[in-house]
Amino acid sequence: MNRPFRTLFLSGMVVLGVSVSWGEERFSVTADGTVQDNTTSMVWMRNANCWGALTWEEAMKAVAALNAGQKACEGYTGTYDDWRLPGKDDLATLVGSPGLHGLILPERHPFKKTLQGHYWSSTESDAQSSAWYLNLHNGHMDSYGKQEAYFVWPVRGQQVKQP
Repeated sequence: MNRPFRTLFLSGMVVLGVSVSWGEERFSVTADGTVQDNTTSMVWMRNANCWGALTWEEAMKAVAALNAGQKACEGYTGTYDDWRLPGKDDLATLVGSPGLHGLILPERHPFKKTLQGHYWSSTESDAQSSAWYLNLHNGHMDSYGKQEAYFVWPVRGQQVKQP
């Protein structure tokens, strides 16, 4: 299959114009099963693997069902109805400095069930049959076919925009 090669490797302490601080003050855990990112003001689902691997379309539907109260996520007790699939720039804010196994979440991060795999973003590529994903194992970001099954990590709040 021929597809355009698009790759973004993330490193350093500034990602897409958002200053990244990895101190314990970066995240605040809430009682409803969410995590507030005090740097970006986004709110992430604390459980980073609510539904296992889904296709991109299934991921979009799962988030819509969560908003409608028709789908649950283990550990989440809130009733927010403004969850969304994160954009690729949103996901990039979670990736820190190189660690033992590549670019990973910061040590002592508060998230549960994070997987060293691919996470969908809502950002479609130039080919509408593809969307961007983040590999949480090594920080690799690329676009691939929406028919693939990747993980879903819902987020709330204003989307991060590339500078």
